[in-house]
Amino acid sequence: MNRYGWMVVRAYLPALAALAAAVVCMLWTSLFGSVESLHLLVPYVRWLPPVFLLAALVTGLVATLRLWNWKSGKTPRCAGCGGPLSALHHGAQGDYRKCLACGGKQTQST
Repeated sequence: MNRYGWMVVRAYLPALAALAAAVVCMLWTSLFGSVESLHLLVPYVRWLPPVFLLAALVTGLVATLRLWNWKSGKTPRCAGCGGPLSALHHGAQGDYRKCLACGGKQTQST
């Protein structure tokens, strides 16, 4: 897999983690819902899957929009590889953006 493939995997990793957490919560409620000692937690854990699914939807949508804006040329690009740049960071040597594909730092002149 090339650097752009890994960039896409890293972009969608929070959405995949939220989906996995939702599945784990659904399994927990179905497997341990009848256990007497854990029966009191089921009403609270039952609300977690919709929350995690909503989080997966939002993070997946944000990742999709960021990649779409990069492909259409609406966001800054790396001078070295052409990958998308992160948000502005304030460092000791000045402001910079980090490339999400190659990891290089691009200095910002303000």
